[in-house]
Amino acid sequence: MKDLQSNYASFLVDSHITDHDPLFLSRLGPQTFVDTVKRSGCDSFMTYATCHNGNSYYPTKLGHMHPGLKGRDVFGETVALLRKNDIVPRAYYTVVYMRRVAREHPAWRVTQIDGKQNYRRSWHLCPNSLDYRSFACAQIREICRYDIDSIFIDMTFWPGVCFCHNCRDRYRRETGDEIPTTIDWNDRHWVGFQRSRERWLAEFAHELTTAVKSTNSKIAVAHQFSPVLLGWMYAQTHAHSLASDLPSGDFYGGKHQQRLGCKVLASFERQLPFEFMTSRCVTLYDHTSTKSDDEMICSCATTLANGGTYLLIDAINPDGTLEEAFYDRMEKIGTILAPFASKLGKHRPKLVADTAIYFSMASYIRRDHNGVSLRNVMDPANNMLASTDLKPLQEALGTSIVLNQAKIPYRVINDATVDFAGLDTIILNDASFLSAAEVSRLREFVRSGGTLIATGMVGYSELDGSTTGDFALADVLGIKFSGQFSRHWSYLVPHSGPMVSNDVPAPLVTATTATVLARVSEPLWDKDDFEHFAAYHSNPPGPVGPYAGLTVNKFGDGRAVYLYSSLFARQHAAQQAFGQSLFRDFASSRHVIECNAPSAVEVTLLKSTTRPTYLLSLVNFQDELPNIPVHNVQVKIRFPEVQAGKCSRVSDGCEIEPHREGDRLSFSLARLDMLEMIEIQVKGVPA
Repeated sequence: MKDLQSNYASFLVDSHITDHDPLFLSRLGPQTFVDTVKRSGCDSFMTYATCHNGNSYYPTKLGHMHPGLKGRDVFGETVALLRKNDIVPRAYYTVVYMRRVAREHPAWRVTQIDGKQNYRRSWHLCPNSLDYRSFACAQIREICRYDIDSIFIDMTFWPGVCFCHNCRDRYRRETGDEIPTTIDWNDRHWVGFQRSRERWLAEFAHELTTAVKSTNSKIAVAHQFSPVLLGWMYAQTHAHSLASDLPSGDFYGGKHQQRLGCKVLASFERQLPFEFMTSRCVTLYDHTSTKSDDEMICSCATTLANGGTYLLIDAINPDGTLEEAFYDRMEKIGTILAPFASKLGKHRPKLVADTAIYFSMASYIRRDHNGVSLRNVMDPANNMLASTDLKPLQEALGTSIVLNQAKIPYRVINDATVDFAGLDTIILNDASFLSAAEVSRLREFVRSGGTLIATGMVGYSELDGSTTGDFALADVLGIKFSGQFSRHWSYLVPHSGPMVSNDVPAPLVTATTATVLARVSEPLWDKDDFEHFAAYHSNPPGPVGPYAGLTVNKFGDGRAVYLYSSLFARQHAAQQAFGQSLFRDFASSRHVIECNAPSAVEVTLLKSTTRPTYLLSLVNFQDELPNIPVHNVQVKIRFPEVQAGKCSRVSDGCEIEPHREGDRLSFSLARLDMLEMIEIQVKGVPA
């Protein structure tokens, strides 16, 4: 019998169908439905209990059952058929986005700063409405009486900043203040309000989870966690993640976002492997344009190579039917992915890397929005996209791209990570909000011999918004913040090599104990000065100034590198070449010594949690598909603590013999199309 512990291939059919036409869902038959989705090769399937329209797919006593089902318990029948076919049944439930419920209960709605409540095709429900929370918990208890193994609770985030009477009354009751209307990340009032939003949301998520567990403690809970990559507006935190037994979410930002996103989700894992969802359609808004087989395989392969469960999303036709032709393709896709998903099911592996990107959720803000009214930044029509221009997030993404180009495997740690064991280098991308506990852990990491690479406004503010006016890690970095910022355009000028440009204001620092490796040059005039300029189109550098742009400092047994700007966010060749050089000097891998694969290939190393085994994974995911095969790939890895034994390809199970040189193994792949894993059995490492 399959279970969630060994589930690495999952499937979902989006079923957000209205009841505006009597034909809608009239042809939905559970037997045909399950027979069709079974062809995908999935180990688990997520079936709808409710949808964004507020319709239920079972005989609810609380909400509104979709009339097209004619009273038939389609949800219950589907769950039973999935179980009969040895597919793990999972339920889908949505919160906040429930059109019918919001239409019938105006007092429960999210309200914008201008008093409006309408959002495109719907309204949203406020997590601070106690009546709505009671309704959602009661409906969840109905659903969890079915024979399901897990429930995915979708849309557990703030769709924007809410000014409804519930939020205003609660904030006034808790603080004595009114909700601020102007963004200012230097203002403790504004920061305090943001922390309230985060606390309220986490409380809501935990209350929903309690409703599940009190009904059936064995049901695993996953809350929608994709806004983790979207910044402050959606108010998700580590506390929110603790309401889930597994981190899960759907993402649409392409391969680079997925490579980073998988590792972010992995950093929040608790009991079960993370789950990365992606649609088979080009976007959620296109019902028919299907991605190529190669794109779907590469996406699923990327998730597997990072130790997670892939979940593909189809969309049901309004009448309740599925497109048979797509499932002909899914059979082939599932067959290709099956040996890899099966292998992960046996090993339940975790990422191995000695370099980490520090994911500071509190820091994913825009300081250039200080003083801007919420009226000017709220865009309810732009669901889950409003925060994609946050520089700290873009810099973390750019850093992940450079690490992949340099073939330096990395993992992600977060603000709640207390164990840095196995890490040699931690990269802090403009992490401007750090708690005292985080600062203490990072300081001790460097003191004990680790390397810290920090950029931008690192540790400028405590979580409550308070600041000393300098960086909390200034002594570790060996620098002092001047309190001033560069012009909108500036240049990093190293002692040797080309200058590197930066396109946003950056903090200007002086070295105290650090060695200066590069200084800052600014144009003579700001780029927005239209009367004075050196060149008509560009902003050439002026004289090199007194401020340090790149430093390295000895601290205890370790070292700390500081880079003044968020230049990795630019993601251009010049900045990436600089980044590769920097990371090869300060973040080289102990495990992956060499790899000649092009930048389109991601290399990851997974360690089994059930056997003394590693999985070396290579995913060829090119910008233009279908992939051009990569030939004669050479990878040299090192296991200083173990002795490697039998090695075999996962794709076909064939044993292969690497070139052995001490504790180093060199593998050769004559051809890499999309995905290959090499299973390496070892001695001397605990299972």
